[in-house]
Amino acid sequence: MTVTKVEGDHHTEMEIQMVVDCILVDYRVDAAFRDRVVDALIEWAEEHPAEWEGLLKRCRQRRSVPV
Repeated sequence: MTVTKVEGDHHTEMEIQMVVDCILVDYRVDAAFRDRVVDALIEWAEEHPAEWEGLLKRCRQRRSVPV
């Protein structure tokens, strides 16, 4: 599993993919678009570590609630 460094913390690729899924929900996109979203998310997370933690927390909560 790839580990991405975000402002001193290490976030797994799984965490990043979970947040992308949370943001895009069931939006069907091609792989290239998804890769651009991942790149933008990583860049944003590096610039805004506190907001990243909040978004990650909300996505974890959302993922744990059955639909």
